[in-house]
Amino acid sequence: MDKKTLRTVDAVSFSSRTSPTKIEKVVLAVPNSDTVSITYIRQEDIASKPDPDTITAHFRMTDGRLVDAGDPSSIRWGEPVEGFVRLDMPLEEALTKIAFIVEWASGGGRDEIDFESGSITSYLHAEGDFDDIRVEKRDLGPVTRNAEYIELETSVLKDDSAGCWSYRILTKYVVEGNRYIFVPVADWGGGSIGPDLTYNLVDKKTLRYVDAKYGRYPHSRHEKKVALTGPNSDTVSMTSINIQGLRMRESEGPPYHHVHWVSTAHFRMTDGRLDHVEDPSGLPDPGTMMFIPAGDFDMGSGDSDAENDEQPVHTVSVDAFYMDTYEVTNAQYKKFIDANPQWRKDRIPKKYHDGDYLKHWNGNDYPPGTRKHPVVYVSWYAAMAYAQWQGKRLPTEAEWEWAARGGSADIKLYLMGDRDSDDRFWDNSLNVSKANYNENVGSTTAVGTYSMNGYGLYDMTGNVWEWCLDEYDADFYAVSPRENPIAGGTVDAIVSDFMNVKTVRVLRGGSWASPAKFVRVSDRTRFSPTNTNKARGFRCVMVP
Repeated sequence: MDKKTLRTVDAVSFSSRTSPTKIEKVVLAVPNSDTVSITYIRQEDIASKPDPDTITAHFRMTDGRLVDAGDPSSIRWGEPVEGFVRLDMPLEEALTKIAFIVEWASGGGRDEIDFESGSITSYLHAEGDFDDIRVEKRDLGPVTRNAEYIELETSVLKDDSAGCWSYRILTKYVVEGNRYIFVPVADWGGGSIGPDLTYNLVDKKTLRYVDAKYGRYPHSRHEKKVALTGPNSDTVSMTSINIQGLRMRESEGPPYHHVHWVSTAHFRMTDGRLDHVEDPSGLPDPGTMMFIPAGDFDMGSGDSDAENDEQPVHTVSVDAFYMDTYEVTNAQYKKFIDANPQWRKDRIPKKYHDGDYLKHWNGNDYPPGTRKHPVVYVSWYAAMAYAQWQGKRLPTEAEWEWAARGGSADIKLYLMGDRDSDDRFWDNSLNVSKANYNENVGSTTAVGTYSMNGYGLYDMTGNVWEWCLDEYDADFYAVSPRENPIAGGTVDAIVSDFMNVKTVRVLRGGSWASPAKFVRVSDRTRFSPTNTNKARGFRCVMVP
């Protein structure tokens, strides 16, 4: 249908092709284009297969006609119609044909790593004279491959120090842009503080690096947070988590690590150079939202404290998204009601709250001294309205639990704070130094008071219960789909018609008033969407 005239231009019938009876998904195959992907299940498969396969067809508007777009692999999500350079080989194969640059932390030189030939060429600067360059070439050992990296390792003499050195292409963090490939390469000297990282920008036409930036922070390690900032750009975002090593006496146990801070850097290809970008468009401010990578995890709990609605434990796959770093604060919510007076406490319609909405506020002002405390006494409807005003939404239960686990696939009780001896972001203990719970403080605390979890999120345990998008269904886990599950409809349907929702909604995370049993990441509770309470708030998510 033509958007200008609102008249049909062309139509395609499926009946002569495959007789689909169940449409699963319809999306633009390429942003800002007129190419659409339709995913469906064939009628004969529904009748004959207990778990029928889905089929995706692609159609493109060409010369006034809607035509078959051909091979599904020729259309990739996130690619622009023009200006995209397509590799003529698989990406992993292309990576081994590139000579990468690794900058030395000392600034005294750099290495060129050729994985295809298994060689290294070092360019060493004479001390005090960067124009005086000595070139050394050596052969390296065999290539090792696994799901996370491609590695060359050898014993070498470097900076007059003998040792075992390895060079890794971090394949799981490689992202492909329009014309360039963004490739983190780790230079690991076998020390305890972690690798140096050099971010190579590679031209897809020539498979040669164009520019490289040295990117390691002291005592940092690379996390699962590398993504294009927009579908039509060569701008990349990379988040590092700074780890400060804390060595204890042997009598106190093994050494452990503490999360010191999280930092996100953005790089953009500009005029043939890879430059830092402070605020790339299309990417949330890392101070307000954190990138949560896609992944699989076992949702629910079989722990002795688990309720029936936390079972059965089932594997869930969640797409990548951004989540608010902190729970929405009083100051943030005031900006919302100032801009949307229909949601003030003296104007909100009665059907959207239980009579206690913002009851602790003095008119349209939050209590003194609570600017950075999470907003409470907000109904699900009000939380949804705020999220919509922000261009966001509430998280699904699966998104919330995946984010709360902080990168751990294990089912544990409390996931926040320090790393354990196995270098994982969880702790199976809980005390007043780690979270606001069990009325230990007696009220809410300012967001960010306690330690972040593995994804850089604060207060996923305690402080306030957080509204989720889902309808509460005690038996949902028994029938939950694997991919992006949500109870009570689809994300789009709930968001677009939230004012007419009547069924109970899910809350997660426990609160300042909750016993330890209820601040477990798998614990679930529910209330009417009109309900407000001194221990219930929310945070939002955004889909990239």
